[in-house]
Amino acid sequence: MIRIGKLKIKRDYLHLVIFTIIQSIVVWWAALDYGRSFQTAKFSAAQLPLIGYTLAIAATVFIILDRRIPAQWSLIAIGISVAFAFTNIIAKESELLYLLLTCSVWLFIMAIPRFGMQNYFGLVVFSIVMTYTIPVAVFYLQNDYLSTTFLWRLAPLVASYVFLYVPTFSKQRQINQVISAITGAILVITIFLQPITWQTITAIVITIAVWFSQQSFGRLKLHLMINAGIQLVLMFLLY
Repeated sequence: MIRIGKLKIKRDYLHLVIFTIIQSIVVWWAALDYGRSFQTAKFSAAQLPLIGYTLAIAATVFIILDRRIPAQWSLIAIGISVAFAFTNIIAKESELLYLLLTCSVWLFIMAIPRFGMQNYFGLVVFSIVMTYTIPVAVFYLQNDYLSTTFLWRLAPLVASYVFLYVPTFSKQRQINQVISAITGAILVITIFLQPITWQTITAIVITIAVWFSQQSFGRLKLHLMINAGIQLVLMFLLY
């Protein structure tokens, strides 16, 4: 319990708010950074419900993976995300609607324990869904088209999800050490595909440091908060 003046806030809910904000910035940053290089990029009212959708999705991710907030709240958050997806502004673009619903549906599947999707397969699908739904929607709404170059530019983002969340999706530490070595190498390769600057070199150093941490300590107590913070730093360095 954290006390702010006379207000008492459960630590888990404070972590939820912080993670939601950071994760929302992560999934928007790459699209905004790439999109601003085009003179056609613009902010429109269509992006306002997408902001609400993003916050709902980020909150859902934390509730599902942290497991300390009652699971039913994840279903409520998913329902809110679907409501935002069906707003008139977004729903009129059917491809965009289906794209966003894909993310909501996958998180719903993850939220149901009987489906058993919190494993390595679930990690890969989670990473792809988080990378190629909201960022793609942001780019499309800004530019009214979709670029294959932009999709390739998202490779470090999807690789960062797979690498950082290995201990989150599996408690098999010995296997995790092998998987994190492979996914860490993939992340480094995707970073090397970027122009070599001090930012990319710093990103590689951070990736190696995180790998050593995963090898030594496995899943840390505040793993989700740490993942979000590291991923945010990587995105600022790479985009």
